Amino acid sequence: MYARGSFNDDVPATVQPAAKFWWERPDRHYGSDGSLRFGGVAVDQLVRELGTPSYVYSAARVTQNVVRLRQAVESAGWSVRLFYAMKSNRHPPLLQHLHSLGVGIDVCSPGEVEHALAVGFKPAELSFTAGCLSRADYRRLAVWPAMWVNADSRTALRRWAELLPGREIGLRVNPQVGLGYADNELLVYTGQRPSKFGIHPGEVDAAIAEAAALGLRLTGLHCHAGCGYLTPQLDALERVYAYLAGLLDRFPEVRRLNLGGGLGIPLRAADQPLDLGRWSALVGRYFGHRDIEIAIEPGDYLVKDAGVLLTEVTQVEEKGGICFVGIDAGFNIHPEPAFYRLPLEPVPALLREGAARRVTIAGNINEALDLWAENVELAPLQEDDILCLLNAGGYGASMASQHCLRGGFREHLISEVSVASETAPAALDQLNREAWDRLYAATAERVWGTTPLPFLAAFRDDFRAVMRSPARLLDAGTGEGRNLGFLADEGADEIHTLDASAAAIDKIPAEAIPGLRKHLGTLDRTGFPDDHFDGVILLDTFETLPVVDAVLREMWRVLKPGGVLLCNVPGLDDGVSGFDMRALSDRAFLYRDRYYFRFFDVAEARALMASQGFVVLAERHVSWEEGPHPGFRVEHHEHTSHVFLIRKPLTAGEVA
Repeated sequence: MYARGSFNDDVPATVQPAAKFWWERPDRHYGSDGSLRFGGVAVDQLVRELGTPSYVYSAARVTQNVVRLRQAVESAGWSVRLFYAMKSNRHPPLLQHLHSLGVGIDVCSPGEVEHALAVGFKPAELSFTAGCLSRADYRRLAVWPAMWVNADSRTALRRWAELLPGREIGLRVNPQVGLGYADNELLVYTGQRPSKFGIHPGEVDAAIAEAAALGLRLTGLHCHAGCGYLTPQLDALERVYAYLAGLLDRFPEVRRLNLGGGLGIPLRAADQPLDLGRWSALVGRYFGHRDIEIAIEPGDYLVKDAGVLLTEVTQVEEKGGICFVGIDAGFNIHPEPAFYRLPLEPVPALLREGAARRVTIAGNINEALDLWAENVELAPLQEDDILCLLNAGGYGASMASQHCLRGGFREHLISEVSVASETAPAALDQLNREAWDRLYAATAERVWGTTPLPFLAAFRDDFRAVMRSPARLLDAGTGEGRNLGFLADEGADEIHTLDASAAAIDKIPAEAIPGLRKHLGTLDRTGFPDDHFDGVILLDTFETLPVVDAVLREMWRVLKPGGVLLCNVPGLDDGVSGFDMRALSDRAFLYRDRYYFRFFDVAEARALMASQGFVVLAERHVSWEEGPHPGFRVEHHEHTSHVFLIRKPLTAGEVA
């Protein structure tokens, strides 16, 4: 087993770790064979495809970070506008993914503005904050008047007034309270020491008066105090917020407040994660009651733990009593460990049998400071092994240089559901559920409306025929409950709904059906007793299930003998199949690069149902028209499905 102790160079076998490592999570972990997986893909597969050194980013993890942040602020009762700090990572596919999530961009140079626009952002989706700009910079920036601008200095106020007189503008202030990861002074932007960032407290009144004299409309405040802060730094952050609240009391014309970035993630085992609940409560306490737009500019928080740097071990050699592990990447590829003392967790791509040893990891740049980690304990490593540096998604590739002419590397974004994810159904299912939940949470409207699917009426008698007292019906994968009107007319004693999206379930009015019982859960593990329901509907759901057989098996279990299941199964003739679909396989697709769809032919679907023990009672091919769906599809469209009415046999000997 992987033990901590001495080093063994001759260890061919691989093993599963005896216990979880502090950094492991469902999308970043060792498999049973001791091999590392990241973003649903085996690291050795990524290396075969990309080589080393390579940055790999997980779109799914970025999405999770965005959703987690939004949920934290919503639970605290305030809303936020997110601007991603592009300087942390400007990989175009990553930026496009963030754009699809409704995230804006924090930019700090004309080049960053042009880059953001090139990947699909609009000027109104950008927030610009930077200092020490040249006159040429201002002229380049002035061509985008719809872009929000925060002035970092009184000089900036004068320059903007010259180019765009009368425009709205924000003012970046310096609260002279600093904070950063592990209280690292290199990450503090606005401490007691004079700083180049923002207007210092004693100069705020003069700056505001100057803005008014120049004809600028000062309607925004901006403040960024430091980087990578965690829970221990929240007391200092509260002092920053208290200062900003005092300014807002003095200047009621301010309508926009940008709190900057700086939210951190754990980088070491001993790090205490940022308490998002406590942080969001602080924001809510000081600003949530005010009639202002609140914005934040996270960079690292969204992308740092969504990235890994893949490297190759070039040598394992003892020098002066220290075991140096050389890799084919240096500080010019990712400068944070050398320049900012921010660690990247080193992780072997393959856990070898044998005791661990303390090593120092050295890069391939001809500089003494090119050390990735010193005196760290790792499982046995050999030449040509792959060593992964975790938490490399931020301030790596975006800060790379050609020092020693060793700047070559590749970047790759693993999409939310990649082709490789087809082999990881559990991860695929999780990511898919999150995508649907975001859709339901994004709008107060009911995405599918309230009118039941039109073909349901033809099956009304079939449902009534099977119900026995106490009669129970289930709407499985109910979404927002559009089809409950069909079930309400069947005379059941109980009607239950089940969906994995809390946002969808919450949209079903409590008074929709008297005594309606709403359940949050997954379709493959419902939690209902055996032989519980007389009838189940599974509508507009079959095609979204990465593991259909497990769901059918669960539906069979919860149905009473003789109970019926009604489901529709779209094929490739359905109206959605050719619309904004990216192919994962012959019949599996991503709609808008985030929603999983799997289309079946009739014979395949029929055989799948029979394999789970169902008897087909009736089937028919149907088509119908749908109007726009808020947040999902904007045009009228047609759907085509094959509808199956299937039954759990009354006796073990009943066959199709």
